[in-house]
Amino acid sequence: MDEFSLAALRSLILANQLLSVGIISFLLAAVTIYALWEKVGYFLMRVWHGVPLVGTVARLARNSDTKVEDDTWINHEVTLAKAYVPRYKKFNKNADSYRAALDYLAKVGESGRRARPYWVLLLTVVLVLVEAVGFGFVLSGWMSLDASTNDRHIMTVCTALLLAVASTFLAEAAGHALHHNSLVSKARHWWQGEDTSKRSRQLKSPKPINLEDSFNDNDAPDYEQMLARVKDVNAKVEPKYTAMICCAVFVLAMAVGAFVVRAKTLDSIETETVNSMRADASAQTDSGAGSPFELPESSQAVNDGAEEQTIQDKMDAIRGASLTTYVILSAIYLAIQGITLWLASIFHFAGVHSRDAWELTHKYKTAEEMMDDMDQNRTAIAGHADHKIRKLQGLLAERSTTDSAVLDALAGELSSKRDFKNYALHKADQTHAPSSKPATNAPVAAVATAAVSSPVVAEVAASVTPAPSATAPAAGVPKASEFDDLREASDEDLDLLSDEYGLSAEQLKRIKSTQLALAKTGKFPAGATA
Repeated sequence: MDEFSLAALRSLILANQLLSVGIISFLLAAVTIYALWEKVGYFLMRVWHGVPLVGTVARLARNSDTKVEDDTWINHEVTLAKAYVPRYKKFNKNADSYRAALDYLAKVGESGRRARPYWVLLLTVVLVLVEAVGFGFVLSGWMSLDASTNDRHIMTVCTALLLAVASTFLAEAAGHALHHNSLVSKARHWWQGEDTSKRSRQLKSPKPINLEDSFNDNDAPDYEQMLARVKDVNAKVEPKYTAMICCAVFVLAMAVGAFVVRAKTLDSIETETVNSMRADASAQTDSGAGSPFELPESSQAVNDGAEEQTIQDKMDAIRGASLTTYVILSAIYLAIQGITLWLASIFHFAGVHSRDAWELTHKYKTAEEMMDDMDQNRTAIAGHADHKIRKLQGLLAERSTTDSAVLDALAGELSSKRDFKNYALHKADQTHAPSSKPATNAPVAAVATAAVSSPVVAEVAASVTPAPSATAPAAGVPKASEFDDLREASDEDLDLLSDEYGLSAEQLKRIKSTQLALAKTGKFPAGATA
């Protein structure tokens, strides 16, 4: 192969079929694993836990450092259960989470958007390959003329792919900036349209809002709600054009550069073609010298002029057609970049937590539908964890030990009560794990109270406690109007303060919400006026 062409590329692929199939299979597998990595990673973790001899369960069972922690949980059981907690928490959402996610997307102006589907990713890859082939044709005749043919092919392919990937990356960045700028411009337009007596003198980006706190700024102006959720807003709250300018400069440079290279290549080809045609005409003239039919000099000059004009007309036609084709090819490149930029702008989330909110809501039409799916996933994950915990408990029971606490923990009913849902309840700090003492009414009441706000706790309460009275009030919860002011505390602060006050984080959040509502009526803090 002396030149880069589709035929040469096809010949290269056919000559290395095994390598070509391997590369294509690897790329397809990599894209699939990337797209489904969360499920693939969870599956591989489960497989690794159950592998004999070297798996997690087998290694924990052989570990001699076995001891009973607080609440009769064996340390190895805790280690194994912790691995399933992150995925379990992902599906520990309630109806309030669903409504907060919808509210978040509405306030940031991204309710109708969605993440990039797989067909768009495949289309982007195809466009990159098309660009690479186009660059390959442009560069093939000018890459290291003193290098060998194979080296030139490798350098041409690598350089073409590099330029195509760079073009796509810049187009993606420009598309993201385009969507980001549209939201910032919309917020500024809303701010400018508001009455000057009600708005601030200078537009500023407010404190970011977490997904679960989306309802906290219901009373704020719409432009503040939007800016509190858009990421990477600059100090002046103005659109950013750096990525778009870089993309425009690079793409225009590549389009013009490709046209110039093709035009210079055409000049070289044109010179060689004209010389060849003139040489053929001169050879025909020399072959007729001395013939009785030889034309007079005046007639020969006319004939030579006609032949020269014919050559010139042919070259003008070829040049015009070639230049038109080159313009079309540059236009196609610009169109490909425009399509890539457009796709990047419509399948992108500018909100800090918009992607998480979309993930939580796009599969479900109602909160009840989401809750049903969440319940099924939690049940499946708990079943996977319980299977490994029971397997670990069986291996620990078969091993000889002199620790009486471990023996008691592995005995009969107490061991069976240590399942994953009880561990999730224990981690939620709603109640204690099972103990050898008879259950009293106090833990039952605590579980019943916590079940109202957490689907995890509700499941565990139903499985390990008798049915409590549905109207039983939560004992020991102070009135919000008489409690310390929690209105400025974040959710992280409330988690830290839960131990200090002896209340759960959910109870503190409810007190905070009640205080915010009371403040609007002037009843909080004490002595405030409406």
